[in-house]
Amino acid sequence: MSAPYPWLDAAWQRLLATRVRPAQALLLAGPRGVGKGALALAWAQALLCEAPHPDGAACGSCAACHWFEAGTHPDFRLVTLQEKTGKEGETRMATAIEVDQAREAVDFVQLSTYRAGFRVVLVNPADSLNLAAANALLKVLEEPPLNTVFVLVSDQPRRLLPTIRSRCTRVDIGLPSLDLAAQWLAEQGVDDALNLLALSGGTPLDAQRWADSGELDERRSVLEGLARPDQLDPVTLGERWKAVSPQAWHSVAYKWLGDLLAVRLQSNVQFNRDFAETLARLGKQADLSKLLALAKMQVNEGRILAHPLNRALQLEAWLIQYRHLFD
Repeated sequence: MSAPYPWLDAAWQRLLATRVRPAQALLLAGPRGVGKGALALAWAQALLCEAPHPDGAACGSCAACHWFEAGTHPDFRLVTLQEKTGKEGETRMATAIEVDQAREAVDFVQLSTYRAGFRVVLVNPADSLNLAAANALLKVLEEPPLNTVFVLVSDQPRRLLPTIRSRCTRVDIGLPSLDLAAQWLAEQGVDDALNLLALSGGTPLDAQRWADSGELDERRSVLEGLARPDQLDPVTLGERWKAVSPQAWHSVAYKWLGDLLAVRLQSNVQFNRDFAETLARLGKQADLSKLLALAKMQVNEGRILAHPLNRALQLEAWLIQYRHLFD
């Protein structure tokens, strides 16, 4: 079994070399979209496999591998964000891993293993543990039971408690080279790989998501509006763009502002290379203090994306501030 993606091969080989005596607490850290979650799952399967290859990789054919692939292995537990139902019956994804989930994981590792091998707990995204959940998990990380392995996956490891980070063996997963990422995307049938990689900040899985999601047309529609600040109507556009998912809007607007700031500070467009000429013109016209304030507002908006706000009014207020950048 090879690494889930070609740019993960070095990290994969490093993990396989420790299979006989793995780290009891492992932290896989790095930017979103580089395959850390897939690497964590492959490592969990390798640890639970009952007939591993000589290099330590999972065989893929033993009973344990079949159970793992079916999501029914009794010695594996995934701790992740769960869907929640609101008072009015709406379903949404939770914004944090809660203490009850952490306590269930702690209870799980106190039991005897079913197959007399390793027991694996995968926490992804670990930076979503709320404080109570993190403290509950910390207690068992201090003295993990025998043959128990915790694997934590994080895009933002600094959000983890320092005491949790200090108890983990950390493996950093960086961005692949541009050539390797572009080659892989081409093999997946993705067109315009270089522009998509620029848009995704160099993360190939996010680039693939852009290509597959159908959000590229939404992005272009939004950016064509932002490209003409002297002509945009905040009320009309706010009403039109409220149908764009909050996550997609946040990503598009954040990267657009980032490119404007880069130009304003005499650097190069990083994300939206297909709008480079427009950004070069607008960036020179933007008021720097107002641009910094709006960029800070966009960062803060990223923390409340799941809140049931009036999207049209929120977008209208944002667009009014955006238009004033160029007064």
